Amino acid sequence: MNNCDYEEVNLDDEVGQIIKDGILSEFYNKFIRIGKDGSVFSNLYLYYAEEIKNFEVYDDDVWVISYPKTGATWTQEMVWMIANNLDFEGSKIPLKERFPFLEMSVLMERMKMYENKNVSVQVCDASSIEFARQVPRPRFIKTHLPFSLLPQQIQNGTRTPKLVWVIRNPKDTCVSYYHHGTLLMTWRVCLENFAKVFMADKSHYGSYWGHFWSYWNRRHLPNLLVNKYEDMKADLPSTIKVVAKFLNKEISEEQVHLLCNHLSFQSMKKNPAVNFEDRIARIRSMNLIVKDKAFIRSGTVAKYKEELSPETIAKFDEWIKQNIAGTEVENEYIFHI
Repeated sequence: MNNCDYEEVNLDDEVGQIIKDGILSEFYNKFIRIGKDGSVFSNLYLYYAEEIKNFEVYDDDVWVISYPKTGATWTQEMVWMIANNLDFEGSKIPLKERFPFLEMSVLMERMKMYENKNVSVQVCDASSIEFARQVPRPRFIKTHLPFSLLPQQIQNGTRTPKLVWVIRNPKDTCVSYYHHGTLLMTWRVCLENFAKVFMADKSHYGSYWGHFWSYWNRRHLPNLLVNKYEDMKADLPSTIKVVAKFLNKEISEEQVHLLCNHLSFQSMKKNPAVNFEDRIARIRSMNLIVKDKAFIRSGTVAKYKEELSPETIAKFDEWIKQNIAGTEVENEYIFHI
């Protein structure tokens, strides 16, 4: 186990009780805070911290980076298709194999434990970091880590891969994260209580704002592209063209049209390569699904208005205001949806 500095997350308050009752489990029983950006993980992160820090990066890598549930899957598929000249046949390979999730082992170790206990299946020992290391170049890699926890070669600038950073309105992010957790992470918490955890910076991955500022303050880097979920929803063709230019790829109007169809909500929802049908089926077979729903859920901006109570929305609005007041993003439209 790595000896990096960390502290246990305080669970001796109302939010802590929500976490203990609805998020932690016998295999996932401790939250730690690590790094200067307020990141929160289970203690399993400590087993992989050095491996992530020392992960070898190449300049021809393409990374999609986001806080959880801000549009990473949609962006990954767009980026991979553009970079691979709209290889529709190749896109039938599961996204998780084409575009590995760097720190997946930190999250999935718990699922391996459940499988060993409940289903007696053999589990592969290779980590997600090792898998990402070995995929053929040019590699496509996903992560939810803040800048301060990225591999050291990216932080110090000795390697400059393409970084596509995805951002989204935090209220929609919270709602989407809640549905993800109750579908794939065996959470047993209600949405209103999860919103309290989210705003207290104690959800898995920790502070939305810590993550946000860690990249926003580096948006001037020539190898970093800011991609807004709301922009993709409003004008997908323009987003595709911006991303293609960033990746130094030519794309025709016909190709833009074809890719828009491929990336439509209806297409993505029916696409088994991106909607984690196999993983959902596996979890359901172990009777760990809390609610019966799909990975790709609604694809709607401001969906939170239908799901959060007026009181929680008001608290969210004040929380957002406090975190952006007097900053250069005070008038950024995604925070006023």
